[in-house]
Amino acid sequence: MCLFPLTSFGQMEALKGIWQGRMAVGGDSLTLVLVVEKQGDSLNVVLDSPDQYVTDIAVDECSFVNDTLRFSVRELNASYVGRYDGQRIRGRFTQYGRRMKLNLSPASERRLFPRPQEPQPPYPYREVELSFPYDAALTPINGTLTLPTDASPAAVVILLTGSGRQDRDETIFRHKPFKVIADYLTRAGYAVFRYDDPPYSTFAKQTTFDFARQAQVVFDTLSARPELAGTPVGFLGHSEGGMVAWIAAAAEKRTAFVVSLAGMGTSISEILLYQNHAIGEQMGLPEAQLKSNDYLNSSLYTIVEKSKTVEQAGKRIDDFFKKYTKKMTDEQRKEAHLTELEVATIRAQLTGPWMFTLFHIRPADYLKEVCCPVLAVNGGRDIQVEAGANLDGIKAGLLKSPSVTCRTFPAMNHLLQECETGEVGEYGDIEQTMSPQVLEAVTEWLNKVLQTR
Repeated sequence: MCLFPLTSFGQMEALKGIWQGRMAVGGDSLTLVLVVEKQGDSLNVVLDSPDQYVTDIAVDECSFVNDTLRFSVRELNASYVGRYDGQRIRGRFTQYGRRMKLNLSPASERRLFPRPQEPQPPYPYREVELSFPYDAALTPINGTLTLPTDASPAAVVILLTGSGRQDRDETIFRHKPFKVIADYLTRAGYAVFRYDDPPYSTFAKQTTFDFARQAQVVFDTLSARPELAGTPVGFLGHSEGGMVAWIAAAAEKRTAFVVSLAGMGTSISEILLYQNHAIGEQMGLPEAQLKSNDYLNSSLYTIVEKSKTVEQAGKRIDDFFKKYTKKMTDEQRKEAHLTELEVATIRAQLTGPWMFTLFHIRPADYLKEVCCPVLAVNGGRDIQVEAGANLDGIKAGLLKSPSVTCRTFPAMNHLLQECETGEVGEYGDIEQTMSPQVLEAVTEWLNKVLQTR
């Protein structure tokens, strides 16, 4: 949010309101919204990107002189210049040197995305910002430790995020699931640590095993803090974070518990085959197309699984596509999204360090070494990680765990929101960040497990 005194604006008051437009981005389009509203003796000017569930992007500089609107947004490395003709603002949006046509027209309503569960200060607990290295290069782990103020914590819960580079709150579609979990558990008497993934330059080279090593360093560091001495420590992982928890807990026998939310109990190839098929069904693809996609994906995943090196996988993928597309015309390749560029993109995705490694991880190899109590919770409408198959895999693999509780919440998606369809597109439209039923179930289970220690 940026406030500009009215005296410095001149004509700007003429633009008070909501201005909306769409601009072409690659083969798609993106809606941008400029909001100009009066606040006391100032004008507040912000930018929204509702297609990305982002609002209140700060506008740093703004002017409106001789019917020409100019503004800049440092956060996006972007600027805009447009001319107002009395009805619309016709102009160009420039980002990282790329110029895109963007005409803005008056809109009657601003699309907002309330997140009623997001905790707001003041909090009835302590927050401590921590930073410590986890490797020889002194790459820092930066995170937030929340602690009850009126008693020693019942346990320490380390939160492990899912796939992709995440911040400590696991922010997605303006939801902050880990902030909600940390708040709920800390109010219930637990210490909770959540942390950011490293900068992209480091993260892009990392694999699931690196994430597990980070989790072990966090475990050791927190266990050594004087105020946490002797306190049970365990992991709570979401999605791939569940896999990270299996690996870390298998290696660290002091682990007091593991909570897996929408976690993995089968191979990544099984998960992706299910995910792609389920999404295809929801898109209404014909049965023949679904079978064709299943064959293509299964073939590629098998190639990667059976390849011992990235180079070997890359060559086998190229050989497969040469044979697969041999009788296709250029137009057919384009329709099938198998142009030379698209094939290169698929190869790069499947042979990147993180994905290639994940294809060679078998959850059962680590589940069998986990020696602590486990709670596994999955959503029945999750189209990313199938509840039944993965909970079965988790339960079957935990050979040494003294107690295993597996629960399916039928009407919940991958974020464990109460939902209608489970489609990814629903995540941002749903106001609920995480179902209170899940938060309550996790807390009750932790209370019960820790009482029996």
